[in-house]
Amino acid sequence: MTFSKEQLLPGEKVALDTCQSWVVLAKPLLLNVASAAVVGTIAYQLAAGWPLLFMVFPLAVLGWEMLSRRREEYIITNRRVVKQEGVFTVQSFDAPLDKINNIFHEQSLQGRILGYGSVGLETASEQGTTKFQYIPDPVGFKNCIVRQREGYKAAPEATAGEDVPRLLDQLASLRDRKIISDQEFEEKKKRLLEKL
Repeated sequence: MTFSKEQLLPGEKVALDTCQSWVVLAKPLLLNVASAAVVGTIAYQLAAGWPLLFMVFPLAVLGWEMLSRRREEYIITNRRVVKQEGVFTVQSFDAPLDKINNIFHEQSLQGRILGYGSVGLETASEQGTTKFQYIPDPVGFKNCIVRQREGYKAAPEATAGEDVPRLLDQLASLRDRKIISDQEFEEKKKRLLEKL
C-alpha cells in the first residue's frame, strides 16, 4: 500500500485501508492459463522450446494487473475518504466526511457470490459522484463510512486557545512537506483561527 502516515492530517486516524478485490485478476489469470495451454501444445507439437517465449506477454499483463491492484487504495479515516491510484503517476481523490451527501453500494449476483461490489459517494463538490469499483465487502465499506461520518458529526470541535497553536504547527508541517497545498493550509488555518 502507498498511503503513508505522513499523509494523515493532525488528529486523523485510519479506520479502513483496502484495495480492489482479487476478482480484478481473474481475466489476466485466465489469459495465462489459456496461453499456457496453447503455447505448451505448440511447443510439444514442434518439439521446441522457443514457442514458450510467447508466454512473456501474458505474464507481463498479469504482473501489471497485480501491481495496479495493489496501487489502487481506498482509505477511510475519521475525517475523510481517500481514493488513491496509479503506478507511475499517482492520483488522489479526497472527500471530507462532512461533504458526503449520499452513500450507496451496488452488488451483482456474481459480486454477492464472490464478495465484491461498488460503493458510490455523492458529494457537494464539483466532481459529484465518485465510484469505488471492485470493493471487497462493499456493505462493510459503506457502513464504515457511515460510522465515521456519524462519529465526525458528533465529535467536539477543537477547544479554543491551547489546541489551536499546536494544530497550526502541525498544519504548517504538512504544508512544508507538500502533503497539503498552500490553499488547503490557508483554509484550515482560517477555520482554526476562528475558534480563538
